[in-house]
Amino acid sequence: MPRLSSLAQQFHLELHSESDPEISEVAITAQFVKPAALFIAVAGAKHHGLDFLDQAIGSGAVALLTDRAGDYELPTLVHPNPREIAGELAAAVYGTEASELFAVTGTNGKTSTSYFLRRLLIAAGRPAGLISSAEQIIGEQVQSAELTTPEAPRLHQLLYQMRAAGESSCALEVSAQALVRNRVDGLGFVVSGFTNLSRDHLDDFGTMENYLAAKAELFKPGRSQLTVINIEDSWGQQLFDLVDIPKLSLGPGCDYDYSFDGELLSISGAQQLVIKFGGTALMAKNLALAAVMLLAAGIDVPNGSEVEHEVPGRLQLVSSKRPHVYVDYAHTPAGVAAAVAELRGQYPQLTVVLGASGNRDRGKRAEMALAAAPADLLVITDQHPRDEDPAEIRSQLVAAAKDSGIEYIEVPDPAEAIARAVAATGPEGAILWCGPGHLKYREIAGKKVAFDAIAIAQGELL
Repeated sequence: MPRLSSLAQQFHLELHSESDPEISEVAITAQFVKPAALFIAVAGAKHHGLDFLDQAIGSGAVALLTDRAGDYELPTLVHPNPREIAGELAAAVYGTEASELFAVTGTNGKTSTSYFLRRLLIAAGRPAGLISSAEQIIGEQVQSAELTTPEAPRLHQLLYQMRAAGESSCALEVSAQALVRNRVDGLGFVVSGFTNLSRDHLDDFGTMENYLAAKAELFKPGRSQLTVINIEDSWGQQLFDLVDIPKLSLGPGCDYDYSFDGELLSISGAQQLVIKFGGTALMAKNLALAAVMLLAAGIDVPNGSEVEHEVPGRLQLVSSKRPHVYVDYAHTPAGVAAAVAELRGQYPQLTVVLGASGNRDRGKRAEMALAAAPADLLVITDQHPRDEDPAEIRSQLVAAAKDSGIEYIEVPDPAEAIARAVAATGPEGAILWCGPGHLKYREIAGKKVAFDAIAIAQGELL
């Protein structure tokens, strides 16, 4: 365990204390503080970490790193922007440089690809953990995720726990926000994969070009050793042309291609691989990316392996009773369109339940409604209004549906909306509930309100 003075010297920080505690943990959020922790207190969206200093001390923090000089109860280090060094500092404490990491970024498909990566790693005899927007899996422990990509100290803490559980490998999702906000600092990736790019997070990045540039940060020397990029549109091709590290392309006419017949996924390229898979074509695309990433890393995935297809809240069939109900996390126009297209080809009747989130990219809302156009009926409802008026959010979806001649009904309460969808859909049809996915809450007026879409949908079919 390093002492605080050695960390101060390594990162050129002034130490304000006569004591020199040993540091075995690092936390940037008070809830993750453990005994012998260095607590990093920085400004957040609504609070400063110093507001939670007493909680951190009560949980065992022995030192403080912050951006505000002052007379604190703990030995203190000061840096003008602690996030800039948080990842490297956490790596020095936890020794996470030795972890074998596989990263996935893109707009849609990150979670599924990460799950498939972990399952393939295990099939190849490499125990692996998972860090995704749906779950974090460490050994036999499964816990909810707090962010798609955790803050850097939390991320290093999770990787340390995985190694303690005998998992030296990890598959993880990396968001664009994580790349521009220092969350993956101090980490190097064996292989990074790119799924696709479509409209999302323009409230953060302004333009699609800026959004792509943020994603491209993952594919730079020193961050990733090698990359596999799915070329399904011009954005994938642009990224492939930008990348200046060893790279492989996936898709028709590329370094690797794949085909799927509903039972077998066949990978072709420098290496050949067949995987038994009972999922959808949409999920098979993500599995193909995961498989090629491991092939690129020189990992021997057993030919003929069978991979479990279900991923929490990702085009998940939640009941075998009729009509079939699928719950999906789709919250982008492209995500909705892909899920709708997948089910439209399987069922004679399709009803889509759709809400849009508040405090996010408002321009994509109308596009989300239009993406549901192939369905027979669109049920417009609430999702996460956050600090916005939910009626105003719905009105944007309604306007798009009206202008395009889409048959729709507006049902504000999502529990009532799924009930109306079930009642309106024949036994041979399907219902696609876009938005909630794996989540067990809705965000309303600054609070997370318990809401389990999967359980509610299952209850409608009892």
